[in-house]
Amino acid sequence: MAGRAFMQLSAVLAFLASFLVLFVDIEAAVTVSVGPPQTVLKGNTVVLQCTYSVTPAAQVDIITWSFTSSSESREVVTMLANTQSVFGTYEGRASITEQASLRIENVGESDEGSYRCTVKVLSQGSADTKSVDLTVLVGASAPTIVSTVNSAARAGDDLTLTCRSDGGKPLPTLTWFNGSQPLETGIGEPTTNEGARQVIRDLSLSPVTRFDDQTNFVCKADQGYPDQLEVQTAEQVLDVQYPPVASISSNPNSSVKETNTLTLTCVVQSNPDPSQIRWLKVSGDSADVLQTGLTTTYVIPKINRSQNGTYRCEASNGVIPRDREADGQATVNIDVFYAPKISSSFVQPFRVDFGSSLPAVTCEAEGNPMPNLQWVQVGTGRTFNNPLSFATMTYGEEGTFTCVAAALDFPQDTVNVTIDVKGRPDIIGDRPAAQEFMEGKVAQVVCEIQADPRPNKVEWFLLDSSDNRAIITTGGPYRIMQENLPNGMKSVLKINSMKPEHSGRYVCKATNMYGEDEQYFDVTLQAEDVVTTARGLYTDNGSDATLVIIIVVVVLLLLLLLVGIGLMLAHKRGLLPCKGEPETGKGGRYVSYRDENVTNEFSIEMADKDKSPTAPLPSRVESSQYIPTPLVAASYEARLSGASFGEPRSPVGQDKPDGKKVNSPASLEPTTEEPPVQDGVRVAAETTSALKIRINLQDGVRVPSETTDPDEKTLLLTSDSDSESDTDLESSPIVDYRESREQRTVDD
Repeated sequence: MAGRAFMQLSAVLAFLASFLVLFVDIEAAVTVSVGPPQTVLKGNTVVLQCTYSVTPAAQVDIITWSFTSSSESREVVTMLANTQSVFGTYEGRASITEQASLRIENVGESDEGSYRCTVKVLSQGSADTKSVDLTVLVGASAPTIVSTVNSAARAGDDLTLTCRSDGGKPLPTLTWFNGSQPLETGIGEPTTNEGARQVIRDLSLSPVTRFDDQTNFVCKADQGYPDQLEVQTAEQVLDVQYPPVASISSNPNSSVKETNTLTLTCVVQSNPDPSQIRWLKVSGDSADVLQTGLTTTYVIPKINRSQNGTYRCEASNGVIPRDREADGQATVNIDVFYAPKISSSFVQPFRVDFGSSLPAVTCEAEGNPMPNLQWVQVGTGRTFNNPLSFATMTYGEEGTFTCVAAALDFPQDTVNVTIDVKGRPDIIGDRPAAQEFMEGKVAQVVCEIQADPRPNKVEWFLLDSSDNRAIITTGGPYRIMQENLPNGMKSVLKINSMKPEHSGRYVCKATNMYGEDEQYFDVTLQAEDVVTTARGLYTDNGSDATLVIIIVVVVLLLLLLLVGIGLMLAHKRGLLPCKGEPETGKGGRYVSYRDENVTNEFSIEMADKDKSPTAPLPSRVESSQYIPTPLVAASYEARLSGASFGEPRSPVGQDKPDGKKVNSPASLEPTTEEPPVQDGVRVAAETTSALKIRINLQDGVRVPSETTDPDEKTLLLTSDSDSESDTDLESSPIVDYRESREQRTVDD
């Protein structure tokens, strides 16, 4: 009653607002906007969006929500002066929120329909209305799969799997999968019942095969709203029984060498597992049982050639096979390899007449695989196909022939056959044979004869211009020599000194009990220019000793020349010690000096104090020669040796030991006595004078031209004598010497 009264009051107020608008000239408007259509799962909460705007700004007086479906219309809620009134089944579930939006809790299927939002401003006499649809979803129950076979299926049967889903709104779409792969064949059309909210779809397997065993078939139910309704699935793993399917594997393989071990394995696939496995050896239509049980392997140790053949394994599990493929049987052919063996035997030897043909000699052998047969002539290595035959026999085909039987890597089997050729002599070589010899040299004409038996007579003839034969015997310029060979004879005609009259055609004739053979030899004198061109430095018998001697001499001369050049270069670069250099280990130190004003040179021989003099130094040493060991700046006694000296040059201004300046030439007085050695070294010379010298190490003195290293030093050589007028030995008496700044003295 209160709600009806409220509605009547609202109508009156609306009438009054309309009446006022007729008399008051006001442009007023209210605009309503709603959100998109909404879907909600049954039992959940939904908010239907509604907003408004008023122009000009004014207070909204009434907001109402109403419901309309295909079967009914009803008020939902009204808000007047901020007071809400909820009607019917919406009490306790519906309310206006967020300006003008409608909130509905615990949504039921009856709440599905169209909702209308209305906003009114009484003071302006304006109102606006908009509608929004609500869809209510109902989740389907999990699908189920039903099979037409209650227990395990058998291979060859027809099978249908039925997937059913109930209670869904909207009804789900059913899809079949093999694991994760969608199926496209055997899928039926879906059957729907809207009233019962049920959908069914079949999967037909016609027929079921062993490959379907343990296959996971999946039915998926999808209602099309993945954000609100999960895709539900049902699974069915098929159990398909099928008879055994067998295959055989062999180790090492189906072809095995004799005496090796062979292992055969029967590989079986079946459901259920085999209850029996048998091994049989098949021979034609019969078979011998070798092994029965559940063992899948059959082992043959040290197999032999008699075990060649077909082997079969048979597996059974109680399931009756429906096709040949699944009869539970498998076979394998075992091929046993064995070494070749020659089976032929021959009556030996084979006797053949010279010039006739050899009948085929056939070599036969057994083995697996079939051996390769070949004939080999002993001694020559010549090979021939099997059977062995010759159209024309010569002495070259006489001898032993070996039949070789070979297969794989087995040892070869062999048998020998001897062929004995009998007949007339056969002289080897071109006909006629041309030979040239140098005049005055020994000439030898060789006639090699093959014959069996050996010739009983060998004769030599010389033909004249009319081809008349003159027999040759040993004597005069000729000598005939003969030598027996394994298969004949060799006869040599020797001409002691070849002359022009010995040129001509010679005939070698051999005879035995079967006949004769002869050979012509054209012997000529070799021209002198031909000899020089063809033989060069060689001797008449082919010796090259002269050429070898010449080559050796030339090589030795070249080696000597190279050694000499090497020694000169080494001496020039100071790599070789000079004559008279102190022996190693004696600790000698020396400097060298050369006066540029004279052609003669002299050397200075020195030794450290308290040491004996060193051996004499070279009489000629270039001033650029480096001192082999460092010298300590000190005073030494020394003797100068040399010829005449040139005029001294300007002194270098060094002080003498007594403090006097050097301002006059050095005085060198001859002496006949050996001067005493005190802290110095004697130097032998043609004319000898004793004097003191001081070797100073001074920075800043000229550095050798071949280096720019600032660490290198030079020695300054000055004289220091007892006379009033001492002088330096040279205006620039510099001897190159290298020494590091860090170490000025190095022990010997």
